[in-house]
Formats: sequence, C-alpha cells, structure tokens
Amino acid sequence: MSPDNTVQVTSLPNLAEILPYLLGHYPDDSIALHAPGPNFIDGPTMTCPLPDDPAEWQAAAELTARQFVAYAHDMRHDPGEGVVVYLCREPRADETPWDTAALLAPVADWLTTALGRQRAEVLQTIGLVANRWWAFECTTEGCCEGQPLPTADDPTSVAAQMTRLGRTPGPRTRDIVKEFRAAAPTDTDFLKELDAAIDQFNVRCETSVGRDATLTSTCAQIDAALSQFQAGATALNRALITQLIVGLHDDGALEAGMAHAEDDDLPHARRLWAYLARHCPDPFTQAAAPVLTLYAFVAWRQGDLIAARLALRDALTADPDYEVAVGIHLGTIDGEDPRDFLASARESRDRRMAHVQHAVQVASEYRPVTDSTADRHREALDAATDHYTAQASTYRGQLLARYGTIDIIRGALTDFRNGPPQLMDEIAARIILGVQDPETRDAALSTGDESELPAERQLWGHLARRCVPPHTDKAPPLLTLLGWVAWRQNDTVAAGHAFSDALDIDPDYRLAKHMLDGIRAEHDPAAFLAVYREAAQRFTEGRADLDNL
Repeated sequence: MSPDNTVQVTSLPNLAEILPYLLGHYPDDSIALHAPGPNFIDGPTMTCPLPDDPAEWQAAAELTARQFVAYAHDMRHDPGEGVVVYLCREPRADETPWDTAALLAPVADWLTTALGRQRAEVLQTIGLVANRWWAFECTTEGCCEGQPLPTADDPTSVAAQMTRLGRTPGPRTRDIVKEFRAAAPTDTDFLKELDAAIDQFNVRCETSVGRDATLTSTCAQIDAALSQFQAGATALNRALITQLIVGLHDDGALEAGMAHAEDDDLPHARRLWAYLARHCPDPFTQAAAPVLTLYAFVAWRQGDLIAARLALRDALTADPDYEVAVGIHLGTIDGEDPRDFLASARESRDRRMAHVQHAVQVASEYRPVTDSTADRHREALDAATDHYTAQASTYRGQLLARYGTIDIIRGALTDFRNGPPQLMDEIAARIILGVQDPETRDAALSTGDESELPAERQLWGHLARRCVPPHTDKAPPLLTLLGWVAWRQNDTVAAGHAFSDALDIDPDYRLAKHMLDGIRAEHDPAAFLAVYREAAQRFTEGRADLDNL
C-alpha cells in the first residue's frame, strides 16, 4: 500500500495534467522544468517566461536550461536522474492549437540539447496548448498529438490524488498578473503628467537638499495613501499617483513602503501597490519596478509566493539590476523569513530618516537666509564683486587681496569670540569674495587650537548664509571651511553634510571632495591638520614678498 503522500503518475496524460498542481498555478506562455524525486511531486521545479517573439525562443531555452541545472544542484538534486520539460503557450489569433504546437517543437529540441550539455537527461517534453497536450518525444505520427487533458472526473486523472494532498491547480498566470500589470495605455494626459513628474524628480534629486526634501515628502505621501486605502479607498488623485510612483525610486522611500507590512496592513498595502503598478503602462514599465517589488514583498508576507514571484519577474524584466527586487527574489527561493526583511527595512528607514532630520538641523547652520536681510546681502555682494575683481587683476593686487582677506578674517574671528557677531555687510562680502581664491581659502583653513573652533565654525556658517541667489555659487569655499572645522570637532555628520552641499553646488570642487573622501575612509583629520599647518606657515612667510613688489 502506497504512503498517503505518494502520487502515482502512470501515463502521459497524467504527466501533462499534473503541471498546475506542481506549481499551484498554470504558467501561461512559459517553459517549466521539473526534476522528479522519489515521489514524483518532490524535486526542484522552475518556470521561465517564453518570449512573445519566436525568434528569441532558442536563447530563452538555453538560458532556462543553464539556470535550472544550477538551481537543481543548489537544491542538492541531480538533474542527470531525469527532467520533465513543459512548453506552455496559448494560440494567437491567427493560430490553431496544432500551429502553436508546431512552433514549440524546435524549443523541445533546443532544451534537450542544452540540458544534455549540462549533463541533464530529458525524460519527456510535454507541450500544453489550449487544454490539449503533445508529447514531443513520441515519434509515432498522429500519436500523442493534441489530446484533450483529462477532466477532473476522469477515473485516470491525478486530480483526486492531488486534492487528497491539499494541492489545487490554482489560477492561470494571466489571471494572477491582472492584479498588478498595466493594461494598454489609454489616458495620454496621465502619461504626460507621469513623464513630467519623472523630470521634476530628477531635477529635485540633483542636490542632497532636494533628495532629502523629496524623501520626506514621499514618506508622508505613502502614509496618506495607505490611510486612504485602509479607509476603503480604491483610487487616488492623479498627482498623488505620479508622485508616489516616481518618489518610490528613492531607496529610502522604498524602505518606508516595506515598513508597512504588518499583518493588519497587508491587504490594504497589496491593493495600493497593485493599483500603482497598474498605472505604469508602456513606455513607463521601468517606473513600476519599485511598486512591483513592494507588491511582491507584501504577497510574500501573505504566503502568496506565486504572485510574489510573478511580480518580481515583471520588476526584474523592467529593471534587471534592481537590487531590492533581486534580494527579495533570492529570499523567496532560499526560504528566508520575510519578517527578517521587514525588520531590516525598518531599521534602515529609521536610520535614514534620522540622517535626513539631522541634515535639516545641520543645514540651518549655513543655508542661505530667505528673510528680509537677503536683499541686503545680495546688494553687498553685487557692490563688492566689481571692486574685488579689479583689485585682483594684477599679481600685486592678488597678493594684497590674499593677505588683506586673511587679516580681515582674523579680525572677524576676534569679534566672534568676544560676543554676538556684528559683521558689517561690506566686510562679510570682502571675505566671501576673498576665499574664492584657492590660496586664500587654504590659508583660512583652521589650524589653531581647539578653543578657537567654535568661533571659526560660527563665522563660516554666518558667511555661508549670506550667499543668497544669485551668489550661491560662492558658498563652496565657505562650506568646505566650515566642514573642516566640524571634522576637527569630530562632528563628521555635520562635516559630511557641508562637504556634500558644497559638491551639490560645484561637483568639481576638489577640496570638498578630498575631505569628504577622507571622512568616508575614516581617516584621522590630524594628518590633514599637519599638512595645513605647514602650508599656513609658508603663507605667513610669504608675506615678505609684499615688501619686494
């Protein structure tokens, strides 16, 4: 007497009808491979999409063979003991089932050859077309061609055995993907809005300030959208749809989306991510990768591995290098616990949002003012620019400007140490313009005692806040000087933000990049300090050159 979990597959019709029971769904337009274990339903199984274009089928067959053999070995199964191949395709409008089966026949040969190269033996190749089956290994003309699949009440069917084991054929792939796959585009106005949102997102994310602001906004929009779906909503306004689809391309926003995967959130989150994915038709399918990944993660949390893997397939088709989708896909294959991914996403989200909040606090130290004093600062810089340019037009003028600027900086620092800063607009403008010269800036780098650092940091922040439009391009030297002081104070977070903001304004600003690289590599600022002190000494000694002019 057979054990209760044993499935008897005794005929080719049994072999043909068992596939959806093995997978839990019927894989439309796919190649499916199964390496039977001692009990037929045991052993590794894999499905891969069969492209629409038959010209791509040979490459797809060869890739599938390599992937399946590697997977079988990972599962500690020897594909040399036998592989059953299934080729599934529905007839197109101008095809009969027999036409489609004829198209599939070469794929059977390609797979047999490719698997043979990998030392895997093909037991049978079954074609499944329009509820009929073909056995391509059979060479008898008219035999095993287009036979109807057994019905559930057929006494020879394996349906009763599979039902006893709690397995069902499940839905078809084409029905599952309707939940999240976009239909053909019909709303051209929406597509224009989505395109504009992508452009706006890219512009905003050109700077760290813009990225942080966009991330904060997207996280709030995720909360708002999920709240609406929890309250029973089935649609969102167009602006929110486009902003979410685009904003979720920030990894921080994706982590915030993944964080909404507690048991009570799951059905609402699944509906939300599927809804957004359906709003990414061609030519915007790549924009769907994040929302498809979120949908897949929620489906995985719900135990719906079939829907999860199909959504991940679409995500990776849209963007093969999308690392989060790759990671989740591997997690579903390796049997990992999605709750571990949830915990990791939450930790990363909290860490990232703390970083953003800190960046806002740090930026207030040096971000250009927007109040009524902005006009005054602008006018002072406008007036000083012509005078400074004329002075620095000769070598003597350059030397006078350099040493004069350093003298003014020293005086300003004395004032900052002695009480509330009261820097005249003309003096501030002169320093701002003076440190645009690299040699002057280097001479202004902090090289004194630690007791001097608070006043120096305050001065550079004060001057950076005066770099209002159209003079924001003058801020990088000031931000670099401030960042260096912060680094000396062991405030690497503030220093990193200052250097990053300098590079946002001028991506080629080398000193800021050099120092930022030093922080990221965890270098000791003492080594930098020694170099800067030597340079400061040479600068001081060079003052004698003024007497020779």
